Amino acid sequence: MMDMKKKARWLPVVMLVVLAPVMGELLSGSAPPAEYFQPMTFTLLTLLYGMGALVIRETVRRWGGGWLAILLLGFAYGIFEEGIVVHSFFDPTWMDLGLLATYGRWLGINWVWTIALTIFHGVVSISIPISLTEMFFPQYSATPWLRRRGYIAAIVLFFLNTILAPLFVQQYSILGYIASAVAMVILFLAARKVSGREGTASDLINFNQGGIIIFGFLLMVALIAGMWILPALSIPWPMTFLFISALPWVAVAWLRKKGIKRWQGIQRWCLIFGLTLPWLLLAVTSELDNASRPDDTSGMILIALCFTIFLFLVRVLMVKGAKRSS
Repeated sequence: MMDMKKKARWLPVVMLVVLAPVMGELLSGSAPPAEYFQPMTFTLLTLLYGMGALVIRETVRRWGGGWLAILLLGFAYGIFEEGIVVHSFFDPTWMDLGLLATYGRWLGINWVWTIALTIFHGVVSISIPISLTEMFFPQYSATPWLRRRGYIAAIVLFFLNTILAPLFVQQYSILGYIASAVAMVILFLAARKVSGREGTASDLINFNQGGIIIFGFLLMVALIAGMWILPALSIPWPMTFLFISALPWVAVAWLRKKGIKRWQGIQRWCLIFGLTLPWLLLAVTSELDNASRPDDTSGMILIALCFTIFLFLVRVLMVKGAKRSS
């Protein structure tokens, strides 16, 4: 009979593997329900996003690292997916680019799309799913979930996603592959360096939950605006690129100033809720605007509702856990 403790550790593994593609593709509207729940699509996205989030989480926990290391490896994941697997960083014919196929394209690189998707995946596809899963299973939040053999298997499964590249790529760029690989190595080394040395938190007596939600909301709105609104306004693309590039620096500086290492679960939840709220609202509006869209967004309101319920379930569990421990 399987040891119950070992069996329980597989529960957060399953949740994370499922949650990462749900946030990165389904909730974001990149793959609406009619597309996402196709068996082949669901399997491929789960292997890509799910294994990526799991490998990053297990790696950082083995290092003894924290949120900044996860974020940096999340950026590396974004480069792996978009630069190596689907090649959207370099392919002007990529289906999701829209205006960004020409806006910000220079030297064969879709620069605005590249920086925006790197940040999006680092935050939405990787960091938030890991945080929510650890909040849901706080008893396992600080330790690895996989043994050595399982960890190695997850790494192999993740990098096997490279064999999918020919299914997506319309235009190849050898230099693009090399540049992506180099950027991933740099981010990996940076994440390893900051692990266990992410600075000392500042003193903070009172947590303003509303302020944290607003900050997260504004950050994500700024990212979305940089991707779609500023290009539509014909803002010079280098300015848009610099604007988007500055967002992670602003976020990290603010979070460190507010002593995120001392935050309780409820404050971290508030940040996640603020970051997720724009996507919940966009999910609703995408279905309401279904008739004028090229894709079928039926069911997005239900997805937004279910995810909102899940978020508040996590909050309720945290509050109950805090009361039990006090």
